[in-house]
Amino acid sequence: MKIFRIWWISGLILLTIMFAGFSCAHRNAGKQETATTPAEDEKRRAEYQKELQDAKKIVVARVNGVAISLYDLMNKMNQLASAYIPESHQRTPEIDQAVKQEALDILIFRELAVQEAVRQGLKIPPAALDKFIQDVREGMGSEDAYNNYLKNTDSTEESLKKEFERNQLFDMIASKEIYLQAENDEPPSIEKRKQEWESELKKNATIEILLGEVEKKLKEGAENPGKKQ
Repeated sequence: MKIFRIWWISGLILLTIMFAGFSCAHRNAGKQETATTPAEDEKRRAEYQKELQDAKKIVVARVNGVAISLYDLMNKMNQLASAYIPESHQRTPEIDQAVKQEALDILIFRELAVQEAVRQGLKIPPAALDKFIQDVREGMGSEDAYNNYLKNTDSTEESLKKEFERNQLFDMIASKEIYLQAENDEPPSIEKRKQEWESELKKNATIEILLGEVEKKLKEGAENPGKKQ
């Protein structure tokens, strides 16, 4: 396994020591104050895109055979970061671990929920998926900006649709199995119902956690950059 060096061009932050290989380049890039040439910018962009693709191939967990990637985990950690990092912006090993664990727990739960939505036959109309792409296009302001967004995020229209579809399926099944069911509780408790349903989903699920192995390899690679993983 190669050690990657991802530059987060959207201002994302890398949170945990397991990404030492990734964050090294991010720190170095931040130290560069001299202007770069278009050729250098293009080279960096190409490296970023390649490493983004590679991060999507590293599996940190499987839920009933469906992979959760390192890329997924890092994105979710970035989304959770602001709730954990204090005003001093000082990270600690405890914060890193808490963010990482919650991110992984959320991804596993969401995957279980989406699979349950599919099992129950919930569907998103194709027209809604097309409307989503249209809204994204219009929100970018121009076709060039939209195409650059796809390129810079290593995305396609199909991958955008798939992610939107999964989010919609999750919202639909969560509304049915958590929010509506919670109304039957006395007193109503969304969190209580969420925990109950999550336990139900996990009863017959096969969940494989590979994060520890990934962390070990990343750490070994960071400590021995010349060694082939």
